[in-house]
Amino acid sequence: MLEESLNNIDGLESLSSIKEGLYKDTYRCVYKGRKAILSQYRIDKNCFNLDPKREASLLRGIEKSNLAPDLLFYDDQSKIIISEEIDGEIFTGSETREFMLSGLAKNLATLHSYRIDSFEHTFQDSLNFYREHISDDRGDRIFDSATELYTSLYDRDGIICLCHNDLHPENILIGKRIQFIDWEYASLNVPSFDIAYVIEHFGLAEKEIMHFLSEYGFNHCDGGLEALELARKLTRYTTLIWLLILNKYYTMNSSETKLMTSLIKELKI
Repeated sequence: MLEESLNNIDGLESLSSIKEGLYKDTYRCVYKGRKAILSQYRIDKNCFNLDPKREASLLRGIEKSNLAPDLLFYDDQSKIIISEEIDGEIFTGSETREFMLSGLAKNLATLHSYRIDSFEHTFQDSLNFYREHISDDRGDRIFDSATELYTSLYDRDGIICLCHNDLHPENILIGKRIQFIDWEYASLNVPSFDIAYVIEHFGLAEKEIMHFLSEYGFNHCDGGLEALELARKLTRYTTLIWLLILNKYYTMNSSETKLMTSLIKELKI
């Protein structure tokens, strides 16, 4: 199936596998003379409300932001996306960590102020979709709590903006500039979600958190820090939802099982 689809893409060469994922396979390639990344989605196994057409449209919409790789090719029939390969390294705990956190915070602020009028997919849309896949009593409690947190954050800020929603270290590449990759979970969301996600997944110390928030331009007053704690809790619920769906439809590894058990205990589900 992939080979047949690839034969119809002019200018494609040097294909080599990077990763076989749960819902997409990723390859390194050359496309029309440019180093690139090719992703083919398996929509028949899509339990996470992913839409490559939506992702391709988003990448086109934010092309001028310099926050993401350029979209080079998209084919809706084969569900293939080709984007430029970013020359950079993942975020690490090096001696330049404070400098990198500053750049990351400023880029995140830029993302949250970027307008794409044609993009309408919301975080609540994803929650509603996920709920259909976990419909037992525990699932209902989890989604009720997650929706309550999201509503509380939205009522406080009164805004939603473009958010990446999956800013763990491997999705942030540092080269000539800091850029974000893997946008399949992006949606309109409360901005504090991305901020909280970075804090949670980078394991930021208290001093680093305050530096990161300051560089972002986060409002510490008027309950800002209390709202951030709610957002951090929402990220944990979101991770747990993802793991429960993963456990239902796929096979989890030991670290994922351990994390799911830990979150269930922590959130008292």
